[in-house]
Amino acid sequence: MGKGKMGKQAKQRRGNVAVKKLSKSSMTSALKARLKRNSGRDDIRIDEQPQLLDDAAQSVPITERGGYPVIRKKGSADPKNWVTATGVPVSVDFNRCKWLPDDWGQGVKATLPTSRSKPNGGGGILTCFVSPEMKIYFHKEKVEEYVGRTLSDKDGFNGQVRLARLQAQQTIQLARLQIREVNKGGTKSFIGADKDSDFFRLLSATQKKCLPSKEEFHFCVVSARRATKLEGVRDIVAVQTQLQEAGITPTWYVDAESLEDYKALGLKAVVGGKLTPSRNKALEDAAARKKVCVQMSDDIAAWEYRHGERASDKTDDSKNKAHAMAQRFIVTPVAAARFILAKMRASPDKPKLGGVYMLGSCARTFAGPEFVDHHFILGDFFVVDKGSSVRFDENMKLKEDYDFTCAHLKAHGSVLRCNRMTLTVKHYSNCGGAVATRDSKGVEEQRNIDILKKKWPGSFYKHPKRKNEVILRWRGATAEESEDDDDTDEGRQTTNRSSGSSTSKSKKAASAPRKEAKKASVPGKGRTIKPFIKSACGA
Repeated sequence: MGKGKMGKQAKQRRGNVAVKKLSKSSMTSALKARLKRNSGRDDIRIDEQPQLLDDAAQSVPITERGGYPVIRKKGSADPKNWVTATGVPVSVDFNRCKWLPDDWGQGVKATLPTSRSKPNGGGGILTCFVSPEMKIYFHKEKVEEYVGRTLSDKDGFNGQVRLARLQAQQTIQLARLQIREVNKGGTKSFIGADKDSDFFRLLSATQKKCLPSKEEFHFCVVSARRATKLEGVRDIVAVQTQLQEAGITPTWYVDAESLEDYKALGLKAVVGGKLTPSRNKALEDAAARKKVCVQMSDDIAAWEYRHGERASDKTDDSKNKAHAMAQRFIVTPVAAARFILAKMRASPDKPKLGGVYMLGSCARTFAGPEFVDHHFILGDFFVVDKGSSVRFDENMKLKEDYDFTCAHLKAHGSVLRCNRMTLTVKHYSNCGGAVATRDSKGVEEQRNIDILKKKWPGSFYKHPKRKNEVILRWRGATAEESEDDDDTDEGRQTTNRSSGSSTSKSKKAASAPRKEAKKASVPGKGRTIKPFIKSACGA
């Protein structure tokens, strides 16, 4: 589920409209664009930002921007009144240089045209460093000259930790803003998750009877080597904040070397070891407490659920239209876990493992079932019910979630994946964690793929587009269920490889009445699987 670097303004499909992906740098971009517009200059290029982003940036108080002084000395200049010696206003920046002392601030200001200015040229904005006495400088060496010493990252450490915490909050808000896709006029206030009661209306009466309380869960975050890096701190705080918003204090399972670093951030952290040992310790701890285990990654910015009518056919336009028209829910990780477990327990097959769709957008699933029972369960967020003795294979360093899925299919006959529930994550570009295990030549990836193929013969196929990736196609998944896992290009028309039909045949089949899934045998089990998709959908 790699998302690329968060700083890139990559375009993605959102229904039928191409929109910019919001990132931690978006707030700064919106602030600079507004300053350029207000400067009255017509000789500079203005990179216009969406109205919703401009409104979001303006709604953030200056005290919650990275450029605000970490410590305000008595008698120091109030940042809301910052101006240059010539009276030009200076706005508090969202960013902060890593060497800037705690009692200094960082701002941005519009510039005047010069003899070198060209029509539609760049520039127009300068970053400023503001002393407690409101002395303004534009270069580090001038700041060092003023304070009388050389400045290092140590001087700015507190400011960077504060910046990481503030950007974590902004990351959550931007992710929720992207889900909301607020129209012109934007939002002037904090965007919270939807009410649990509204979200749980999607459950049937039977499923509501199976709805667990939040106290029935043991929430676990698996992480490693990320508590000393500012990007890592930002991601960690984002996950912790969303759990705390829902009234939960999670347990962080980390490597021994990083334990004290995680505790220093105020987290409840324990030693788990490397990836799969950490996952197994979390499962064992949950079992010892007689609780349901929920495991998640350390870089999730949002949980989203889309509820709506199924696409009229399997074309890209139909799927994207259905996706765009669907009702959107921003849910907390706690509500997501409760929803998934209610679906699991109401199913006649009683699966012990449940999870979410593996891509950031579920548009391509709108031509298929809302819930599936033989599919890959992503390791970024999953629920393991009480009574499961399945554990992770500690010989695996990558793709351990594929093996865990297969082990549950063998042991319990089914799993439950919510195809309309998605995550906003970025772990393919993260420092530390599981991504650090990958190597440029893919040796470790191939080693783990070989393990999967030996343990589960006939269940894994080479991905047609992604190097060192596989597709899980478990025997028992219907042709209709399998399509969304065959190709991970969002909205792309795929060939139904399970039945050997072509794209044109798939289109024709889409208009025919949906047939009930057949019973299918499970490798290693002498019994059959009863399809529960209809039941899981609340029908």
